[in-house]
Amino acid sequence: MSCLSVLIVNYQSGDYLASCLQSLAKGSITLDYDIFIINNDCPEDLTPILRLNLDRIRIIQNHANRGFAAAINQGYMQSQGPLLLVLNPDVRIEQGALETLVATLEGHPDAGIVFPLLRNPDGSLQYSCRRFYTVKSLLMRRAPFQKYFANHPEIHHHLMADWDHQTLCEVEWGLGAAMLIRRAALDNVLLFDERFYLYFEDVDLCRRMWEKGWKVLYDPAAQMIHHHQRDSVGWGKGAKRQHFLSLVKFLWKYRFNLRVSLSG
Repeated sequence: MSCLSVLIVNYQSGDYLASCLQSLAKGSITLDYDIFIINNDCPEDLTPILRLNLDRIRIIQNHANRGFAAAINQGYMQSQGPLLLVLNPDVRIEQGALETLVATLEGHPDAGIVFPLLRNPDGSLQYSCRRFYTVKSLLMRRAPFQKYFANHPEIHHHLMADWDHQTLCEVEWGLGAAMLIRRAALDNVLLFDERFYLYFEDVDLCRRMWEKGWKVLYDPAAQMIHHHQRDSVGWGKGAKRQHFLSLVKFLWKYRFNLRVSLSG
């Protein structure tokens, strides 16, 4: 059994997926891992991808786009690794990043998730770890007039822009583009809540971790390149609609209570 199972959802991301898998092979040579690619794009032929590393890769072919959370759960249910890497196809792993994440999670037995530092293709920092939403930050970030509040202190606080992002620390949640998860922290339940077709599944998972007493970590020593928003754009013009629907579902699930006890 592999120590690590990598879960990747593909939807119109074949070119990025090939690059992602190549970086995984080059940057994780000391790890025993397998890869589950859940293909939500029926017409896209992933046969060329198999030639990259046939013995490690298993493709789960869906006949329709099941959404991100449900697709990841398919890979989760068929995988066996005690550690799970949820990875977007538009992420490129830097040398040694995955080994660092694994070592960090193994060195912190009270942590359920660890996030890497994400950079844009030009090398600039992505604000990939966040503080949980407040009513004010939610309105400022999601309302049609959000551009007017881009530099508001509340938004800086939410994005953790008041911090240098160069220190290993606990964070409230992070972007699901790349996240290493301890299977034992899931208590055999589904990894993501499938009511979230696309978006907010990462916020929800981190909230559930904290509420169950598991810590969520961020380790800047592990670095990856993320073509941010490219992958979600591939999901079609309905992405914005799905974002709004997931927000409504998130608020309803927690009965509009945005307070979270960080008791991990």
